Amino acid sequence: MKKQTPQEKVAEFIGANPASTKEAIGEATGVKGIVLVNTLKKLTKDGAVTEEGKGKEATYTASEEPAAEQPAAETPAEEVVEAGGQEETKPKSGRDNSTFKYLTSEYKKGPLVRQIISDHVAATKGKISYKQLKEAFGDDLLKRFGVFQDEDTARELSGARDRYFLEAAKKLGYKIK
Repeated sequence: MKKQTPQEKVAEFIGANPASTKEAIGEATGVKGIVLVNTLKKLTKDGAVTEEGKGKEATYTASEEPAAEQPAAETPAEEVVEAGGQEETKPKSGRDNSTFKYLTSEYKKGPLVRQIISDHVAATKGKISYKQLKEAFGDDLLKRFGVFQDEDTARELSGARDRYFLEAAKKLGYKIK
């Protein structure tokens, strides 16, 4: 018997249980946290599911017409990456582990983003508001999660896993309200 993907589990449950909440879907399918959020976004984007409402009150129902099968895009065997002004060719794999040179150090993507945000805040001598940071580093830059979120949104997206450094700030002695 073939093991179902999270997307298949969620779609099957929603098909049998219209107007289901995230909580009900998660409990019934075992798909929770960020995996559930991403699965619901994908199903909604593909037209397989419709979303009514927002936040915790949102409900999901299977669409009347099933989504058309999308042909699989061809994945190149190699990709050209420009890192630190130098082009290099590397085999294509599931993850992009490119490194980038910024000032005098090399960073992978996540640490580079954190360093640039840190430098931006330092350049303003810490006199930058959350709203100004959101304008400078909007959620459209990282479509699935956004670059950073307010604590409530971060906790909702994180599910059972700590994302967005929810615990790291506390360990460093920062008071989060």
